[in-house]
Amino acid sequence: MHELLIEFVGLVAPWIEAIGIAVVMWGALEGLLGLMVRAKAVLMREPGIVPISHIRIAIGEKTALGLDFFLAGDIIQTIIVPSWESLAMLGGIVVIRTVIAFFLNKDLRELSEK
Repeated sequence: MHELLIEFVGLVAPWIEAIGIAVVMWGALEGLLGLMVRAKAVLMREPGIVPISHIRIAIGEKTALGLDFFLAGDIIQTIIVPSWESLAMLGGIVVIRTVIAFFLNKDLRELSEK
């Protein structure tokens, strides 16, 4: 049963992380598109230019969600094959991602209040 679970996690965890990559790419593409629309509006001197803060919020939300998927994939892999080395590595990843997510969420709150 344990071997079946290890095999299942080996198949599922990369897909969870791939979802994280897709979500981050979605945010980057949405931000790029928003920036292009903004640049066109500025060049054409059109009214109703999209504020940079809206573009940053769109990118930041997707980045934070993508980090959650990456973390989930790492946690799942570590639960199945625990070792002191993998636990230490996971701990480091969790700390780094938590700090990034904290400041990203703080920035998103500040931008959305404007």
